[in-house]
Amino acid sequence: MIPLSAYWSTFLQTSLALNTLWYGLMLLIYQYFPIGLVPGAVVTILAHFLRAPKPANSRLEKILGKDLHLVGEADTAENNNVLMRTVAHRGAGLDAPENSLIAFKQCATEGCMYIEFDVALTKDGVPVVFHDRTFERVANDKRNLRDLTFKELNSIDIAANHPFKERYEGTRIPTLDATVKQLLADGQKMFIDIKESDYRMVPVINELYQTFPTLYDNAVVTTFFPNIIYAIRKQDPQIVCSLAYRPYFFSNESYSFLTGVGPRRYNSLWKHYLACIVDTVHSWALPRITCHFIGLSVILLHKDCVSPQIIKEWRDRGIRPCVWTINKPVDKHYIHRTLKCTYLTDTLIGENSMNMSDSKYN
Repeated sequence: MIPLSAYWSTFLQTSLALNTLWYGLMLLIYQYFPIGLVPGAVVTILAHFLRAPKPANSRLEKILGKDLHLVGEADTAENNNVLMRTVAHRGAGLDAPENSLIAFKQCATEGCMYIEFDVALTKDGVPVVFHDRTFERVANDKRNLRDLTFKELNSIDIAANHPFKERYEGTRIPTLDATVKQLLADGQKMFIDIKESDYRMVPVINELYQTFPTLYDNAVVTTFFPNIIYAIRKQDPQIVCSLAYRPYFFSNESYSFLTGVGPRRYNSLWKHYLACIVDTVHSWALPRITCHFIGLSVILLHKDCVSPQIIKEWRDRGIRPCVWTINKPVDKHYIHRTLKCTYLTDTLIGENSMNMSDSKYN
């Protein structure tokens, strides 16, 4: 019979051997593979499998044509390629009531074949083309869009405060479906701008592309909210998307280089400072992580935060830069001639850089 002391001796020897092996292994790991790399490696692997890869560049070129900096003026005149130079912001809202069918039709008549418009949801869930939360700016009506049904919108004249209101009296808010049908029929391409971080818009956009499959080669979906782009592209990776960016978007209502930030979005102090943190993280992550994770093809940059260096950095990432909103002729000339960028504008008056159209990239 084996004495009890022999069992204890064997147990202690085995424990000592296992501990020596374990600590030796950990020593090798710490020496040749710093443990601090483990979280980074895990995040990298997860990001690779969870990301939404962007569509092929050939699909982007079907919609927007080649990037302006890749095509010289002589080539442009000779080949007459489709080149997206000018995008009518809200259908050039200074020339006709913004986000209206009549404004989009007027753009087509004047030769502007790229339209940016905004999408929001009514109380009864109808997607309509409208920008603001209320109708105060365009119609002296303080009611909120989300509080009205689509039927109730028919009483609102969005030309009421327009400079040419007599010419456009009785202009109504169109549905998303009616807008897309008209733009496709007129051969116009579009930027569909989602105004809120509302996940109800995800199935709306995905169903829209199923209803109108030609949108894959004729539309870019854009918003300020990367989470919405990610949700849309995870369901349908073939949708070409962009992200709009300006400084202090989440914390303040507006921004201008000359006047600084506008009013706070939140009255609560803690919410405001939390939004400031979100702005800081977002500005850092967008060009380094976010743009690759959500599969951006285009970046819409606020006019007061662009420079030749910033434009080059985005192009080096394989992402097409566009600038918004440019209304002065001298600024249009700089963006187009110097930065070789497309710009969004509220007016086509005096426009001398319209989009060229040909079947090559259609």
